[in-house]
Order: sequence, then structure tokens, then C-alpha cells
Amino acid sequence: MAGIVGILAFDEIWNVSKFLKYSLMGLQHRGYANSGYAVLNGKISHGYFPSPPEDIEINDQGWAGIGYTGSRKEYPLVFNDMAMVIDGVVKDDLKSIAEKILSNPEKLSDVRGAFSLIALTSEGKMIAYRDESGLKPLAIGGFGFDMAIVASEMPAINVIGGEFRREVNPGELIIIDKYNIESRKLKEPKKSYCTIEYIYQARIDSFVNEKPIYELRIRIGEELAKERPINADAVIGVPDTAIPFAIGYSRVTGIPLDLGFTRTGSPIRTMMASNDFMKIVGVQLKLNIVKSAVFGKRVVLIDDSMVTGTTLKNTIFSLRKMGAKEVHVLIGSPKLISHCPYGVEVPSSSELMAANLSDEEIAKVLGADSIYWLSIEGLYKVIGSRELCLGCMLKTYPKVI
Repeated sequence: MAGIVGILAFDEIWNVSKFLKYSLMGLQHRGYANSGYAVLNGKISHGYFPSPPEDIEINDQGWAGIGYTGSRKEYPLVFNDMAMVIDGVVKDDLKSIAEKILSNPEKLSDVRGAFSLIALTSEGKMIAYRDESGLKPLAIGGFGFDMAIVASEMPAINVIGGEFRREVNPGELIIIDKYNIESRKLKEPKKSYCTIEYIYQARIDSFVNEKPIYELRIRIGEELAKERPINADAVIGVPDTAIPFAIGYSRVTGIPLDLGFTRTGSPIRTMMASNDFMKIVGVQLKLNIVKSAVFGKRVVLIDDSMVTGTTLKNTIFSLRKMGAKEVHVLIGSPKLISHCPYGVEVPSSSELMAANLSDEEIAKVLGADSIYWLSIEGLYKVIGSRELCLGCMLKTYPKVI
């Protein structure tokens, strides 16, 4: 998982370094273990950090730049005359991709993979490309008439005062310099949008594949209420992703919505934690139970997904410890039963609880009174499209690599 951004000013008097940092902060929900940047000011200067964007300092100045936040070290990739960042998976040699960009950016249509890419050349051109599957999102916007911005998601544009214009289409190439923004259709779209983007990955204030994420997640909660109504006293969503699910569920069932958690410490996304210790401790670093919201109550606990079950088990234990009488778990996605070969942090089937145990066994292991997952048909209904990749849920993958 990764977040990428590129900013190019139309006048060299600008310094985009601070804009880069804060844009990356708007993307660190997509990955935060490592950060990096490359800026242009006569030549390309770059830096890498084993830390999230909020902790980095970009001391190099330049009128154009690209940035990365995610799991990979030493990104952006820097070659003699260019730098590039990639969200996703490519099968081609990275140096050969750089050579394609420098010789003729349209050759990106030959690159095999599921990816979005942003590159910056020493000549002052920024190149962005989204492969024809559209598995990885990419948006374009601007800062008045002064800058062009390309980023994984809309919030990276908004947080620096920019204006979101539109999404880059699958198979579309964007070339930007100080004088022009050019769009070229390199390939016909073969849309296979990632369902994890809708359910978990994208920020709730984002707009991905023409879908407003906040509204879509509320509809997931409403669909869960229709599929699995539960007699309970309180509905609680695990922050931040599942809160809209809980809102939707509460609206349909009439069960009061409670804020059962308060944030403490760093907003860690435990699905992307690097080790088991952080998956467990990360819950306490991120959330603390509000005792009065759960004590003596039958609680409907809604989460966005379940991978290994480690985080959810610890959360349920904490609810019980604070006096919850019953805990019924609803998951806002279908079961995750297989790995993701396209860069989402979903491990192999052997590590996925839903792939190896029955619903009754899972509830027992977690310490829950019951557990239920959104149905596949319910997911299709909410999203309103079947142009989706559900490989991690069905073990059937689009042929994009």
C-alpha cells in the first residue's frame, strides 16, 4: 500500500517542499512506514526517511517535486535524469520503465502491472499514468493557476488548499510542464477497481472511482442492517474507517449510535503494522474504550474488515473488560480468504482467519457472541458496479499483470 503525489509549479519562483510534505500527510493512511521525496531546482535532489510524512523535513527546495509514503524503502526511485514513484505492482524492470518515460512516455502502455505512477524529469516535466485496470487510484487538481497536483487521492490535493478537478482515467497518460497539461489515452479501460479502496483504504473524505467514500460506507452500514438486524442497545464503529458503517446501521435499525472509543496516541492503521506486537499494542495506541458507552450494554461492534483477527480479538476483550454484556460483530466487507498480488496488505490464506475457520469457531476465538460479514451481492448492490477486483474475497483475480 502506498500514497504518491506530484506537484509542479508554473513559475520557478515557487518552492513546493512544504506542499509536498503536507500532501503526503494527507496520504499516510495508505502507508506510513517509509517516506521519500525528490524535488527539481536545476537538478533533482532527493531524500528518504524510515518514518511517516508528519515526522519528516524536506530541506531541499524546488519548483517541482514528487513524494512517496508507504512500505517500500528508498522511494522515489532516482535515476540520472528523472525520479519516479509507484503505487502498485509492476513486472517490468524499474530502470527500463524509467528509460521508457525518458524516451517516449507513451511506452508506459507496454508496462505490465497494476499500478499508478508519477515521474519527474530533470527537464521539468511531470508524467502521470494509471494502468488500464484502474486498480490503483489517481487524481488530478491544481492550486489556482499556480500549480498542478497529481496524487493517489483527493485529500492530498485538498489539504494544501488545492482544488480537485477529476480522476485520471484508467489507461490515461498525463504530461505536465510549465506551459501545458496534456492528456493522452494510451489504452482502452478494462476496469477492475479494488474493493478494499472502498471498504478500508481510501479516506472517508475522499472520492474514488466516481464514488464519495463517506456516503458509500454509510450505505454499507445500511445494507448490513438489512442483512443482519440485531437486537442490541448500542452500535459502535471502530474508528476511523467503520464509523460511517455504524451510522448507516443505526439509521436503519434505530439502535442508538455510541462513540465507544476515544483516540490516544498515534493513529496507527493496524492492518499495515509491520509486526504482531504493533498489531496488538497498536489498538491501545490508537483507541481506548469509553466505559460508560458500553457498560452493561448489548453492543453491535462494526469493523471494516478482518484479516488475522488479532486486532479484533483484542478490541472485543477490551469491551468485555469494560462491562459490555454482549458483543455482536459485523464486518463491512465480505470474508477475506486469499492474498492480494497487487500491493494491498492482505496476507496468504494460511494467515486469514476467515479462510480457515467456521463462523461459530471464529466467534469463539474472538470472544464474540456472533459474527457476520457483508455479502458479496450486498457489496455489488452498494457499490453499484461489478467492475471490481474481489480477488482477496473470491480467489479469482483479474488478469492485469
